[in-house]
Amino acid sequence: MSIQLARFHRTAVLGAGLLLTVALTACSGGSGAGTPSDQSGRQLPTTAPSGSAAPVIANPKDATAMSVCSLLSSEAATTLGLNPTGKKESKLTAPKSPDSCEWESPGSGATKVSITAFNGRSIQQYYNNSSEYSDFEKLRIAEHPAVRANKNDPMVGGSCAVFLASKENQVVMAYARLNAEDTGKVDPCGMAKKAFELSVPSWPAAQ
Repeated sequence: MSIQLARFHRTAVLGAGLLLTVALTACSGGSGAGTPSDQSGRQLPTTAPSGSAAPVIANPKDATAMSVCSLLSSEAATTLGLNPTGKKESKLTAPKSPDSCEWESPGSGATKVSITAFNGRSIQQYYNNSSEYSDFEKLRIAEHPAVRANKNDPMVGGSCAVFLASKENQVVMAYARLNAEDTGKVDPCGMAKKAFELSVPSWPAAQ
């Protein structure tokens, strides 16, 4: 009887150790600097399937060579119906994540557009994980490969994230969120794409 109890004890200890290892591995998998994730922070695999070809970026830009609030000019913001000056937002809960800049329309219940540049991320990672999004479409914006990738229907939720490959291993996100009055009537993805069309040509060329 004592031998059986000893064996049971050893099995329980080994099982607990395995569970602890799994838990620690999961905890260490949180989003960090350079870790690809969607707009909700969920990680995306960093490797592409063998044989897949990365999209060509004929005119690469470096979106991190200028301040994030300079990525959308005051003229472009005004064209979108937003205030000309954006507000820089730091990720206090994830300090190693890149800053974003948000522009909003005048008045209460404002429409908002934010832009964030991610180094160490490829647009191919979104192509490889298209099944993770209920709303997914490959795009070409300002001669750059891009995608709209959203978990929910943008027309229903009133928000849309569009990701553009500014250069190899750099992706920029434009996220548009409509006010309550326009939700269901206006496609927020159109505003996110327009933000890129108005801003990408003025970004500095990648070195």
